[in-house]
Amino acid sequence: MNRNFLNIPEPPKEKKKIGRKILMVALLIWGTFHLFNSNMFEAEPPQIVIDKFKYWNFKKPINLVITDNNAIKSYKITMDNGDGELFEYANVKFDESNVTLVDINITMPKNKRLTASYTTIFVTTTDYSDWNFFNGNSAKIKETFTVDKLRPTISIIASSYGIRRGGAAVIIFKVDDKQFDSIEDIHIETSTGRKFIPQPFYNDSQKYFISLVAWPITDISFRGMVVAKDKAGNFSQSVINLYLKEKRYKVSNIVLKKNFLTGKISSLASEHEKAAYTDSLSDYFKIVNEDIRGINEKLLFDLTTKIDKTRIITDFKIIPFVPLKGATSVASFGDHRKYYYEDEFVSEAYHMGLDMASVKMAPIISSNKGEIVYNSDNGVYGTMPAVSHGLGLYTIYGHCSATRVQKGDIIDKGHILGNTGKTGLALGDHVHFGVYVQGIPVRPEEWMDRKWIKVNITDVIASAKKLIERQ
Repeated sequence: MNRNFLNIPEPPKEKKKIGRKILMVALLIWGTFHLFNSNMFEAEPPQIVIDKFKYWNFKKPINLVITDNNAIKSYKITMDNGDGELFEYANVKFDESNVTLVDINITMPKNKRLTASYTTIFVTTTDYSDWNFFNGNSAKIKETFTVDKLRPTISIIASSYGIRRGGAAVIIFKVDDKQFDSIEDIHIETSTGRKFIPQPFYNDSQKYFISLVAWPITDISFRGMVVAKDKAGNFSQSVINLYLKEKRYKVSNIVLKKNFLTGKISSLASEHEKAAYTDSLSDYFKIVNEDIRGINEKLLFDLTTKIDKTRIITDFKIIPFVPLKGATSVASFGDHRKYYYEDEFVSEAYHMGLDMASVKMAPIISSNKGEIVYNSDNGVYGTMPAVSHGLGLYTIYGHCSATRVQKGDIIDKGHILGNTGKTGLALGDHVHFGVYVQGIPVRPEEWMDRKWIKVNITDVIASAKKLIERQ
């Protein structure tokens, strides 16, 4: 259309030139912005991550990971052989610009011998970018590792002569990491995978340790080893030589009565969610004997495995436990009970304590000092105080009608813990006396025997002290 036909004046030539210039500048700015914000001019350096376990025994490789948001161009790894002299471990350049991840396991070359007890690893890397005057983005790190290839040494100082199935023993030993004193973990492990945590013994050298161990009644055999591991991953183990003595426990076949199942069992089972889905008396018993008991024993395990790994044990004086004076034993430890109803097998359980009875609501007395770590209901065990006596030794007192302690109380010998009763899964008035060693129920009879305590615990500790003093 002819502009003059509409009487529209032509824009001046100067205005056309200015408009073109503005457009060109805008296009230039837009192009520059997108150019410098493209991958060609990205300004983010590569990321380097290396293991930081500090101690190295050459067995476990050191993992190195390099990443970049665009592409890695090259990386170089050099190492110090211990006297300041560097050697090149790797020097890699990628011709392709699509490598964004490098994952390397660094091992010490077999032809290199360190002249000192350390090595330093230097890593440098560059990415593909035209940033930094077309030189790309770079990153570098260095990490020093203490070289420790020596295993800790373990020496058994003293121990109980033997151990019975369902019983306990004490072990005293020395662990020495002569080069760096970098012990990370010490424990006693059995052939069935159970672990016992030792505590520092006698002095603050942090070399001597003591622990009670237990042979669980449900384990067919027992083999214990002291295991020590340092921060470099070197570990040693030493077998504990204990004479093993089998102990036979009673097997009881118990016929369940209907009035028992419709009474206390049904009452206890009603507290579990499974009870809403059955009307079977046999099911009610299984719920109590397996599900509820399992919850109660888990609580006991959690309570009695707590141990202060830093507390130094200078002595451990325990006198025989007599929780109930003039009492009669009405059920023994380790009794393997198998339950039947209407000629059908229903369930089974081990009785992990000693049931004792005297007069109704008789006072229950603490024979040794300790700390009350629990004082509440625990399902089949009823109202139950639990006491920590140190060195991983705990006692529990089930079925109480009432207690005279509170959680956190520090008690002494002769303190009245409560009174016998029939709370929980109990038909008659009595106390369920249980002894635990780091979560494992053990024979209360051993800890009620003055001679056994002297020969297996007290004399062993005294002998170990004498041997340590000579060293």
